[in-house]
Amino acid sequence: MSTDDRTPDDQPLPLDPRVPPPPPPPPPDHAALADRTVAIKVIGIGGAGANCVDRLKMENLDRLNMAVINTDYQALTTSPVQEKILIGSGITRGLGAGGDPDLGRAAAEHDREKITTAVKDNDLIFLIAGMGGGTGSGAAPTVAEIATETGALVIAFVTQPFNFEGTRRIKQAEDGLIALRKVCDAVIPLPNDILLQEASEGETALDSFARADEWIGRAVKSIWSMLHRTGLINLDFATLRQAFHTRGGKTLFGLAAGNGDHAVSDAIEGLKLCPLLATPDFARKADRLLVNIVGGTNLSLPKVNDIMTAVTEQFGRDSHIIMGAVIDEDMQDRVEVVILGTTDLGTRGYTPRRPPASRSRTTVAPLPSSGSNRAAPAGRHTELDLELTSDSAQATTGAEDTDATTTPRAVHGPSAKAQAAAAKAAQDEFAFGEMQNRGTFEHTDRNLHFGEDLDVPTYFRKGIKIVL
Repeated sequence: MSTDDRTPDDQPLPLDPRVPPPPPPPPPDHAALADRTVAIKVIGIGGAGANCVDRLKMENLDRLNMAVINTDYQALTTSPVQEKILIGSGITRGLGAGGDPDLGRAAAEHDREKITTAVKDNDLIFLIAGMGGGTGSGAAPTVAEIATETGALVIAFVTQPFNFEGTRRIKQAEDGLIALRKVCDAVIPLPNDILLQEASEGETALDSFARADEWIGRAVKSIWSMLHRTGLINLDFATLRQAFHTRGGKTLFGLAAGNGDHAVSDAIEGLKLCPLLATPDFARKADRLLVNIVGGTNLSLPKVNDIMTAVTEQFGRDSHIIMGAVIDEDMQDRVEVVILGTTDLGTRGYTPRRPPASRSRTTVAPLPSSGSNRAAPAGRHTELDLELTSDSAQATTGAEDTDATTTPRAVHGPSAKAQAAAAKAAQDEFAFGEMQNRGTFEHTDRNLHFGEDLDVPTYFRKGIKIVL
């Protein structure tokens, strides 16, 4: 219908100058924005993890959600944490994993939906577990995997068994630590042997375990405080997340405090003795380093300069350094220093971390044999978590644009080349993700130094991937 053929009812109404214009859109709800703080959750897994979270519960930290996950129903009932999650009840009948990581892993896989509900809608998730047991070593990697799939930043604090607990438990702890490092943004271990070396004559076993919980609790509170306190120089969540832009690297974490006239020097010396920095001195170098300093009103710039100079010399390696500083009137003459560093060692072949929604997964189906019209069985396709090169992508595109009546070439077709290129890319890198049998020395004591087995090859201990 032309413009001239329209009826009067179809004609657009002229603008009436007497009619006021529509109101402007409402301003942003600043109250709602103020409520949108970083969502942080602490999850204890297994007996050791739950005990540590139970102690944190007593701190009454604001805006810090907590949950405990266990296969032991009786242990869950004694926890003061409100959110309790029993996993694998159909497998373990609520009686625990009995020190078997396979049972712990199966329990977590059995109740993935429960775990997903517990970890969703969080920006930062702390996982706390004891390595060497069944639920901690077996379920923690699965919980971490589910948490990372939600897009959260996942930092795990784990304790490692005493040397006297035996080779089986130590081996289970090593395997659990390797699995955890594959799916976490950061894994910070605390070897119990270091706490044993620092124990006094009259210290009981309960005191030693409480000290381990205290160190992990201090670590969690320091990061929580870093994100929630407003200071002179703020470290926000985006900065923290950027430090872990690639998974697979080693994480350096340390905290220390000093009091009085020598507060700065005491804090610097305390960092060297922090049990959470259980790595040799030559390995204490970071490519990205976050330093947060908290002090009283008498914290001066020369003191800040002394701290940053010492920390950079001790932990920096031509690193990108970001500093935060907070003045707390309650600190008086006390100074606290927290360092968080990440390295690129061991990240070769890892893709930068990104939310799962933006990850591209390329599905390559097997080629039918020449002259065969049978479809591939459902579920038999191969998923390659790779980014195709431009040549491979063009080859695949060319294969898809080929006319359907064209007889496919079984070996030399473009799709076959794309699969060969993808297979070669997947085989060029050897991760050595599992330790081999120790052979003749299988039943001998391990050569442990600060929680690290010196008989294990260096590339394996440092998580370095060998690329041929």
